[in-house]
Amino acid sequence: MNDADIEHKGLFLNADSGFDSKKFRDILERKEIIGNIKNNPRNGNMKNKKYFDDTELYKRRFKIE
Repeated sequence: MNDADIEHKGLFLNADSGFDSKKFRDILERKEIIGNIKNNPRNGNMKNKKYFDDTELYKRRFKIE
């Protein structure tokens, strides 16, 4: 994102559980991108409302894409 000189601070990402990882969430946090990522049950106890708090928006993710 830095090479393209595109402002990404405050952008919103609506993603399914395939993107649920600590490393990915850390990147979003560092870049100040708001994530709405469904929790992946295979990741154990990573459930965190900070990252998944809009279930209605998540249901509509394919309409947005």
